[in-house]
Amino acid sequence: MPTAATQPGAAAITRFPPRRSAGLLLLAISFAVYPASWLFSYYYQSTAAGCFSDVCNHANPGAQKTTRNNLLAFYVLLIFTAVVASASRLIAPVHRLLSLRVVSAHSTVTLGEIAWFSVAAFVVLFVCSAANWADSFAGEMRGNRPWTQGIFALFTNLSGDSLSVAFGLVLLPASKYSAVNDFLGLPYTSTARIHTWLAYLALWTLVSHVVFASISQTFNGNVLQTFFSVRSPRSPDAAGWGNRRYLYITGVVAFFAFVYVAVTSLKIVRRRNYNLFYYSHFMIIVVLLFGYFHASMSIFYCIPGIALWTIDGILRLASRFKHNAILSLEKEPGGFRTMTIATSRGVDCQPGQFVRICVPAVSIAEYHPLSVVRATPESVTVMFAPDKESQWTARIVKHVEERLAAGGMMPRAQVQGPFGSVSRLATDPSLHSLVAYVAGTGAAPGFAILRSAVRDAPVATAFGDSGAFLVGAKKESANDANTHALYESRAGPHLYMFWAAAGAGLELASEVVEIARAVAASDATLTLHVFDTSDPGSERGMTVAGELSELPGVTVHASRARPHLLALLNRHVREPAAAAASDRGHVAPVGIFVCGPDRFIEDSLASVSKFQKENRGIPVELEVESYGL
Repeated sequence: MPTAATQPGAAAITRFPPRRSAGLLLLAISFAVYPASWLFSYYYQSTAAGCFSDVCNHANPGAQKTTRNNLLAFYVLLIFTAVVASASRLIAPVHRLLSLRVVSAHSTVTLGEIAWFSVAAFVVLFVCSAANWADSFAGEMRGNRPWTQGIFALFTNLSGDSLSVAFGLVLLPASKYSAVNDFLGLPYTSTARIHTWLAYLALWTLVSHVVFASISQTFNGNVLQTFFSVRSPRSPDAAGWGNRRYLYITGVVAFFAFVYVAVTSLKIVRRRNYNLFYYSHFMIIVVLLFGYFHASMSIFYCIPGIALWTIDGILRLASRFKHNAILSLEKEPGGFRTMTIATSRGVDCQPGQFVRICVPAVSIAEYHPLSVVRATPESVTVMFAPDKESQWTARIVKHVEERLAAGGMMPRAQVQGPFGSVSRLATDPSLHSLVAYVAGTGAAPGFAILRSAVRDAPVATAFGDSGAFLVGAKKESANDANTHALYESRAGPHLYMFWAAAGAGLELASEVVEIARAVAASDATLTLHVFDTSDPGSERGMTVAGELSELPGVTVHASRARPHLLALLNRHVREPAAAAASDRGHVAPVGIFVCGPDRFIEDSLASVSKFQKENRGIPVELEVESYGL
């Protein structure tokens, strides 16, 4: 177990590198993709040259008008998104408005997510359909066909147009290396959730497209024969590619490929077999390819997403050719492990982000996302909890131990990233208090955020008589006065970490010790409360914390119980925040970061909502990172 033996205040905390903007060239290329795709799609429709579809409908004059109108709606939606995202990033009231949780007290879904998806769904289902309504209606009602068949043929065309636009939107949030998302400050959890919603929208639009086409073709005979043959219903004697002979079979292939992607993306699959979920997504190439063979116009809206996805793929592929040394794999209290890897990617890592790691000696095909605990320009440290023997993390630990026991060297790793959003709380100077309420390995991003906050804290000029207090479950109340005294003698920021995990001695984790030392050397304060949930209900007695018991500005509590965020906020945070408001004449916000499993998240959100209702004078800035996304 890592230990420390330095004098209080002597150790400097490992700093995250200064945040860098995305490479200017990558950012310029990413932004240029959008107008270039629009111009290409707009002018390419004037000719059938270079079309490889069985139905090159984009060269049809009527289809040209419809597609160009839809392209206009598609790109106007993207411009609207960029404007609103920029406003949210630069204007605090706009950000707070869009961040409101409006579904329920237990949900992380925000007003901004619902509003944007509603606008996008309206554009997909109604605006793009309206652009095709008149021309398609006149075309499908021609001749002697029954009017009912014409109606279903009309809705087949309309749903096909909507589906093309929906596919284009689904692809855009799929790229993890997204310079545009980073520049606009789009939250990773929000883009991941909207990607899922758009995928469901596309799936049900696809299902309706197939249903309308099936009903329409019942008027021409056997539906299955039509769908699974290479025969054109309109021109049965037509031969060769480009005469609608393969219109239905290509559509059927695209349909089943997309259904497969949707099924393997379900939460139960994603959580139990992440690599099945990840590699199944490459089937989307089959969806796009056969969708294009089915009807040429379907590809136009997907061009920017395909281009960004290609850039993303090239950057990920490059990581395959760089093998990084694993510098250490340390055992921590509670059975956790911290792994440090020598990599230059650390220069881009920021609090709240994650990397994807592969250890080829364990599995050449498996990449797993792990939150960054700390980073330097030369290394990245992540944290994980080995569980079942068959799991990837447990196999890494076993492999390393066997290698070292045999006198061998540490294996090497491949690193992709960093990905995800940078925490706003980590760098917000206006916060009076910063709370990390975490469970299990959710402590990893919590450590990173607190580490960044301590780094920016002013250096203490004197420690005074404020010492650290380590107390058991029965003795906490006796020290509340001493705890609150810390806030009167130190300028802040005031940091809290409430960590629940099934294991004893969490307060001795190397990350906790390093952060506590840095707090002692600054004007910050740290209140740490660890909860051993391995045997909840049995009270835990006094714990000897060694160095922590001597550090100024640090208070440590240890309990064998399950935590309750509302009680912790009322006990530790409310009084200092209210007192600071009365002294300064204004109320500085309290930042709360939550990370853990779904039930943990739901309970914590309910606690935050109740805390806000009971303490309306104390504004709260909330960030949530769920295991489910």
